[in-house]
Amino acid sequence: MENLSAYRYCIAMKKGRKIFNIIVGCIMLLISSIFIILTVIFYVLEQEFGFYTFLGILLIPLIFFIFGILGIVAATKRVEIYKGKVVYHIGFTNKEYRMSDIKTSKTQTETYNTGLYHEDIVPVYSYDKVTVFYDEKGKKIFEFGLDYDNVERLKADVKNTQKSILKNHSKN
Repeated sequence: MENLSAYRYCIAMKKGRKIFNIIVGCIMLLISSIFIILTVIFYVLEQEFGFYTFLGILLIPLIFFIFGILGIVAATKRVEIYKGKVVYHIGFTNKEYRMSDIKTSKTQTETYNTGLYHEDIVPVYSYDKVTVFYDEKGKKIFEFGLDYDNVERLKADVKNTQKSILKNHSKN
């Protein structure tokens, strides 16, 4: 009898990109935290500006703080594939699916305009090949771009699982 909890493979961010995201996220958290602390200390001790100005000054470092946290969470996002189940880890939450719960996957190319339209400047486009996995109701379960390893392997496993389910249903 096969061990259904045997670990097979993992979909995770590529190592270089993961290290980059974690370093940039930590730098953003550190700098924004220092700026927030200094702003609060200056406001409490000096009280040179009003409360609403104080909140306006805090808005920018708070945005950087949030982006730092989101970058670290994105770097730690992963899916572990076992023989009988798929476990999706993002942040502190874990969601578990059976392989048969994932019905379809769709790959599409997303194009982003990263340049500006200004006189003779030609805009720069970048793209990402995104693979999205859906459940039986058509609800998006998770998605992965080019920065992740083993996405094509999971896509093939989902397709093979659905074929075997259809084959079993047609026999009955």
